[in-house]
Amino acid sequence: MIVCIGTVNNVRRCFASGIGLIFFLYSVGAWAQASEAGLRAAFLYNFFKFIEWPELRKNELWLCAVNARDAVRESISQIDNKHTQALTIKVRFLDDESDLERKLKRCQLVYVPTTGASVALPAVIPVGTLLVADEPDPEDTRVGIALLRTRQDRIEFTINEVAVKHAGVKVSSQLLKLARNKPGGAG
Repeated sequence: MIVCIGTVNNVRRCFASGIGLIFFLYSVGAWAQASEAGLRAAFLYNFFKFIEWPELRKNELWLCAVNARDAVRESISQIDNKHTQALTIKVRFLDDESDLERKLKRCQLVYVPTTGASVALPAVIPVGTLLVADEPDPEDTRVGIALLRTRQDRIEFTINEVAVKHAGVKVSSQLLKLARNKPGGAG
C-alpha cells in the first residue's frame, strides 16, 4: 500500500508510480506552498480528476463546502471555474442548514471542513454525491474520503469504499492506491 502525505517531497515519491499522478503532484505542490487550507483545497481539486460521476446534466461538477470559513473558504474559492476531465468545477458555499438535503442533491462533492463539523447533515447522502470531511468521526459511514492529520503533522486521506459505492461514483485505482485505508476498506 502506498501512503500519500501532504508534504511536497513525500508526495512526489508517492506519485512517481504513474504519469497521471504526476499532475496531481504539481497541483498539490503549488497550493501546498500557501497553507494547510490550500493543501486541503488541492486535494479536493485533484479528487475531481480521479473520480467519475454518473450522469451529469451539464458539463459542470459542483463542489459544495459546508460552513467553510476564512482561509479554507478563500482556498476553495480558487477552485471555482477550474477545468478537469473537460468539465468545469463550480464552487458553492452552504452556510446554513436550511433545506440542506435539497441543496446537497445538486453537488457532486460535498466538503465538510472542521468549521462545518457541527452542521447536521442528512442521515443519507444523495446518490451521485460524495462526502469528503476533515477529521471526521471514524464511525460516520457517510464519509467517502476523510482528510486526516497524522501525528507527524501531515495530511493523509482514507477512502471508504462502502460510501463511494453508495454515492455511485467510480474512484480510479490510482487514487485508491494512494489512500491510507484501514483493514476492511472502511477508511
